[in-house]
Amino acid sequence: MMAQWYQLQMLDGKYLEQVDQLYDDSFPMDIRQYLSQWIESVDWEAVTDNESLATVRFHELLSQLDDQHSRFALENNFLLQHNIRKIKRNLQDRFQEEPVIMAGIISRNLKEEQKILESAKSVEQGEGTGSAMVLEKQKLDNIVKEIKEKVQLVDQNIKTLEDQQDECDFRMNTLRNPENEKNGMTPKELEQEKLHLNRMCLELKAKRQDVVVKLVELLNLSHSLVLSLVSEELPEWKMASPPEARLIRVFASANSPGRGRLACRY
Repeated sequence: MMAQWYQLQMLDGKYLEQVDQLYDDSFPMDIRQYLSQWIESVDWEAVTDNESLATVRFHELLSQLDDQHSRFALENNFLLQHNIRKIKRNLQDRFQEEPVIMAGIISRNLKEEQKILESAKSVEQGEGTGSAMVLEKQKLDNIVKEIKEKVQLVDQNIKTLEDQQDECDFRMNTLRNPENEKNGMTPKELEQEKLHLNRMCLELKAKRQDVVVKLVELLNLSHSLVLSLVSEELPEWKMASPPEARLIRVFASANSPGRGRLACRY
């Protein structure tokens, strides 16, 4: 698990300011920085209830500072050596007789640090949720766009079928007219026209089936959109033109007298 002090240093500046307010001359942040691992390894809550244990931990802390001073000496860092000696003297002056107070300060600061971390994580999770909602809305927008495009395509296909059906009806009626022979059509030409109309009927049947398939796809896509909206609980997000309304118009036009004549009558 990542050390608490290390996690704190990764936070934004506003959280670091809160951490800074926890430490003052009575227990400077330098100690928290230099002895972070050792400080976090001790149960300071338990130490605050035991004066003898608090005395032991106090002297251990002073010993830890001596070790840190030795490391700075090896680095020939005179300034930090001076700071460590000053910090040690101040701690002895303040807590030599009352080490429980020092334990209480450390325990309180560790708890406050944890609260700061939890607050930062809560905000981060909230932002993550917001991003997820944006992505979900984009996904729904894409589905709506796809539905609109499919509605337009189906509508165009129905119009094309209507025109082709009108042509087929006209040629069918012409073929059935007994005046054809009088108008100069030979038996061979009549037979060729029948074959051509047969092909037209087969093509129209295939195209009608294709339209039906596209309508089913459109219904499934619309159903998927409705389920997504319900499952994600986005009642406040309203689409300007629901896809179901467009589907109703398509079906109405497909079944109207003007466009319902898609069956081959030959």
